[in-house]
Amino acid sequence: TVGDLDAAIGIYKQILDDAQANRKLAAQAQLRLAMCYLKKGRDTEATEAFEKLIENYPDQKELITEARKRMPGRLELGPVPWQDGEVARMIIKLPTGLKIGTFAWSQDRVVTDEGKDAWRLQTRRYLAINGTQGVSGVDAEPETFRPLSSWFAHTLLGETNAVYTPTEVQLSGTGREDQEVSVAPDELIFDNEQAVQLIRRLPLEVGYKTTLPIFVTFSGKQLDVTLEVEAKDTLTVPAGEFESYKVVLEVANLLHQEFWFSADANRYPIKFSAEGIIGELISVSSQGGDGATEFEDEKLGFSLTVPAAWYIYDTDDDETGRTRLHLIHPDAMVFCVVNARTIESTELDTTQPVRTFAEERAAKDQKRSTSYAVRPDSWVEHTVNGMPAASFIADFVDQGNEMVDYRTYVLGETTVARLETKCQADDFDTIKPVFDQIIASYKAK
Repeated sequence: TVGDLDAAIGIYKQILDDAQANRKLAAQAQLRLAMCYLKKGRDTEATEAFEKLIENYPDQKELITEARKRMPGRLELGPVPWQDGEVARMIIKLPTGLKIGTFAWSQDRVVTDEGKDAWRLQTRRYLAINGTQGVSGVDAEPETFRPLSSWFAHTLLGETNAVYTPTEVQLSGTGREDQEVSVAPDELIFDNEQAVQLIRRLPLEVGYKTTLPIFVTFSGKQLDVTLEVEAKDTLTVPAGEFESYKVVLEVANLLHQEFWFSADANRYPIKFSAEGIIGELISVSSQGGDGATEFEDEKLGFSLTVPAAWYIYDTDDDETGRTRLHLIHPDAMVFCVVNARTIESTELDTTQPVRTFAEERAAKDQKRSTSYAVRPDSWVEHTVNGMPAASFIADFVDQGNEMVDYRTYVLGETTVARLETKCQADDFDTIKPVFDQIIASYKAK
């Protein structure tokens, strides 16, 4: 009160050093210590003091709210750096360089079911090494970026849905017995599934620090994630060479992730390193026109087209005479694959009908799984763009779920291809006509 900030700093430090100090009093001392640093223009020490309050006294809600309001480098969002319909795709690999999957981030301007204008921010994940898939998204207010609702679905972690209001987050989904759980946040918080886009709107520059109040819906917990821009690097990734900001995210001993965002106005996600995997940008595109994507394989001489919002992941299989594609459904919860091989690399007898080859493959699956059963009346012999083909439908059980396997074999002059989708039985009637379109687009030598 008399303006002697140095003396005040000393007093507050004494209180904090006193192990017997009342917890609420100590939290107040931590806040006042940070404010003293702030008044003296020592922003780095002020930020550290505010962060200690948030980390060490999570029960002091009012003081934490005050700390976030006063913290240097608090969130100041700039305009969105992306175009409506932009899709950024990454290749995912191990530190050894082995490619194991793909991630994609997309941003679309939408009107929600409630009639609200929003950005729909989606993330799709596919790891071919273990077949795990995931899709998540957030509908966020365009200016404040406040989340309105979010969804998270993963083959291992289940499903979670969230509805945000100014005072609570209502959760429901797998493992919650369809019961809503309300969590009262301290202030405006952001959903974990919009974090990449949130960072793209921050005023990134070397030395910039802030704390992101992040709510993780599938765990039902709020995390205060510290963010620091450590350096400016020049990176070369499959999409090209970019000057990039290195952004480090940390949560105590729970989290350490490194991201690189382009230093230009686009703020593209260029690279990340987290949880033992590395992602690198391979393309930035727009879902223009009908959004369909065509793939052409020069090695084996075949092509196909997938509908809008589907992605194609080429495993870059080094095996001679083989190409394996994973077709990623928009909901990312359906297994779709194309496995093409040269005829000479298979045991195929081209003098026999292609159905004979398909029946042999189905018999092998029946031997591997007692639940696998081909529907006898499902066999169809037909042609795909003039090439002989055979299709069948089989039922099986996977981890207690009733599943359907829909498979088509197509015989070209030099290649034979298996186009296959597996999904839960309840989804099959919806998936089949779409997958039939993909089959119809298949062309080969």
